[in-house]
Amino acid sequence: MFNLFNQIIEYGYLKYKKIRYIVNKTKTKRRSQHVVFEDIVIDLKKIGIKQGDIILVHSSLKKIGFVIGGANTVIDAILEVIGTEGTLVIPTFPLTGNMLQLCERKNYVFDYKTTPTYLGSIPSEFLKRDGICRSIHPTHSISALGKYAKEITNTHHIGNRTYGENSPWAKLIELNGKILGIGISLAWTTQYHHVEDIMGDKFPIKVKLDKNYKIKCKIDKNHYIDVEVQPLVPEISKTRIEKNPFNLNYISEIYDRLGILNYGKIGESNSWWANVKIFISILIQLAKLGITIYTTEEEFRKNKLYPYDLIEDRLEINFQ
Repeated sequence: MFNLFNQIIEYGYLKYKKIRYIVNKTKTKRRSQHVVFEDIVIDLKKIGIKQGDIILVHSSLKKIGFVIGGANTVIDAILEVIGTEGTLVIPTFPLTGNMLQLCERKNYVFDYKTTPTYLGSIPSEFLKRDGICRSIHPTHSISALGKYAKEITNTHHIGNRTYGENSPWAKLIELNGKILGIGISLAWTTQYHHVEDIMGDKFPIKVKLDKNYKIKCKIDKNHYIDVEVQPLVPEISKTRIEKNPFNLNYISEIYDRLGILNYGKIGESNSWWANVKIFISILIQLAKLGITIYTTEEEFRKNKLYPYDLIEDRLEINFQ
């Protein structure tokens, strides 16, 4: 009887979620601008995306408006603009919680061919594309399509640095790529963690646990490998940039003052892009000053790192 009751409750919840999804989609359709393929192509070109670009995209589909054709229209538009010489890179993480939770899950096996992503409609639809290259990484798999897709994704499983020297984030720097944020703030780019990995013990705070985990990853029917993961310390997320408005506003201001961010609209969404190499070089300089995505307002003020005028002369930028 108890199990039957639980099944009824679960069924009701699933029905509720489905109804809520339909209602929200109807509201979006009614209230939002209808955006078509041609609109997105025009907006991408206006913001500064070009043929041959190698782009890491972080995105929010609903912020764009009611896109006719949904996520695939956005993907098609980006591929149209960057052309056959370009490469589209999209995070397709299988995470549903934090890194440690996934590493400690019993019997977890990552299959780059079938394990889904939970990052939204655009990453989910991107995974279904023919010709996709997906990195073999159990917590932070990245997918790519285009000229440099294989090069960007094929060494991610080597070593225990999720975001480090063998990762797609490192490859994007080598290839002089761009980060494109569609309808999202600076809080949601994973480039921050690349700096943590490459700086290692020189990073101002301890962000990694001391323990490494070996996670089984399926290569094909009878072939598995263990990929080593050193998770982030879960507690440090409490003051991370997406939960820390002061930090987000200040780091955004720093990038604005340096003229690194290029702004525009894609559909209804406020969007931006930046050169990855320049973006990272500033993050490294900030870290050396003691500024990270975990710094609190109290720490900024106590260490005389705020306002911007106090650090302006200590930052250098090379647009080459």
